Amino acid sequence: MSLPQIIALLRQTIGLDVASVGLSTIERAVKRRLSANDLRDISQYANLLQRSEAEFQSLVEAVVIPETFFFRYPESFVALRQIVGEQFLCGTRKLRVLSIPCSTGEEPYSIAMTLIEAGLSEERFQIDAIDISARLVDLARFGTFGRNSFRGSELTFRDQYFQKTDPGFRLCDRVRQCVKFEQGNLLEEHSRFGSEPYDFIFCRNLLIYFDNRAQGQALKSLRHFLTADGLLFVGSAETSQLKEHGFSSMKFPMAFAFRKSGQVVVDQLPKPKKPQACSTAKAHRTEAYRRPNLAIPQKAVGAATKHENRLVPDLALAEQLADKGQLGEAEIICEAFLRGAGPSARVFHLLGLIRDSAGDQRRASEFYRKALYLEPDHYDALIHFALLKDKSGESAAARTLQNRARRIRERTK
Repeated sequence: MSLPQIIALLRQTIGLDVASVGLSTIERAVKRRLSANDLRDISQYANLLQRSEAEFQSLVEAVVIPETFFFRYPESFVALRQIVGEQFLCGTRKLRVLSIPCSTGEEPYSIAMTLIEAGLSEERFQIDAIDISARLVDLARFGTFGRNSFRGSELTFRDQYFQKTDPGFRLCDRVRQCVKFEQGNLLEEHSRFGSEPYDFIFCRNLLIYFDNRAQGQALKSLRHFLTADGLLFVGSAETSQLKEHGFSSMKFPMAFAFRKSGQVVVDQLPKPKKPQACSTAKAHRTEAYRRPNLAIPQKAVGAATKHENRLVPDLALAEQLADKGQLGEAEIICEAFLRGAGPSARVFHLLGLIRDSAGDQRRASEFYRKALYLEPDHYDALIHFALLKDKSGESAAARTLQNRARRIRERTK
C-alpha cells in the first residue's frame, strides 16, 4: 500500500477529499504516525494500517484539524432560540438536537446554553454530540476550555456558565450534563445514532471536507435523521450543496438553516405568541424568553467595518436574495453598497459567490481576489476561491489557497 492507497482508504472510510485539506497535511500526518510507531518506510506503516483499527483511528486523529469556538455563526443560535420560544415552550414533547461533528464541544454546549436561555428546562431537551475523533470527544466531555474558545466581545455567557481554573475555564455541570457525547462516523451504514429523528441538526463545516460521493451519502443520512419539519444548520461554505439533495433554505439571514424540500418555508423569524394559552409556569418561562438577556450573544462577532455595521440590513437582504437565486437583485445591492461605503471584503466575497453561481468564473475570480486583498485571512473566500480553481483545472493554485486556509485554522486552534 502506497501513499495514494492510504489516501484512497481515507476517502473510502471517512469520505475525505484530499483537496480540502491538502496533500501535504496527509503526508505530514503519515510521517508523524511512522515516527510514533518507530517504522522506517510507508510500506511497513501501510501493513500496520491493514491490521490495526486503532492505528487507522490514530491516523484520522492526525488528519482532522478542529476549528471551533463558542457561538460560532451567532445568527443560527438567535434563530434557534426564537424558534424554540415560538414552537416548543408551551409543549410537552422532548426536543432532540444533534451536533455533528461536535469537535471539542463548543457547539453542542452553545446549543445547550441557548435552549436554557430560551426557557426550556434540562428535562425538556436532549443533545447528542458525535465526532469521528475519540480524542476530541474526550476533550469535549472534560468541559474545560482555553481562551481561544471564546471570541468576540460578547462573553457574558462565560461569566454565567464557566468557572476560571488553572487549566482554563471549566463549564458548569448544569450545562455539561445536557450533552451526550459519542464517537461515530456519519458515513457508517449502520450508525449508532439517529434511531429517533431530530428537531434540529447542526452539521457545519463537515461537507466541505467530503468528496461528492460522501457529500451525497451524508446529506441522505441527515435528511433521514430530521423530523418532517426539522431544521438543518450548515456552514456558510456549504449552502450551495443543499438544494441538490432535497433541502430548501429557510431564508434566515446568516443562519444557514435548511428544511426538507416541500415543507412550509417562512421568510422571517417567527414572532413570539402571547403567553395566555400556556399554564402559569409556562407563561413565566415565555415571559423570560421575551426579556432581553445578554448571556447569549445576539449579534455576529466578526470584525466588520463601521460602514458594514451601519448597512448590515442591506447586506443581509443581498445574501437572502442570492440564496433564493435572485442573483441580479443581490448584485445590485452589493454594487450600491460599494458605491456608498467603499471596498469591503464581505461584499466582494458575496459578489464572488454570485458570479460563481452564475457560471462566470472570470468575474468570480476577480471578486475573490479583491476580498483576499482586503482581508488575506478571509477563510470562506480562500475556500471558495480554491474550489473555483480546482473546478477550472488549476490544481496547483487550488492547493496553495487550501494551504493558506489550513494555516489559518491551525493558527486559531
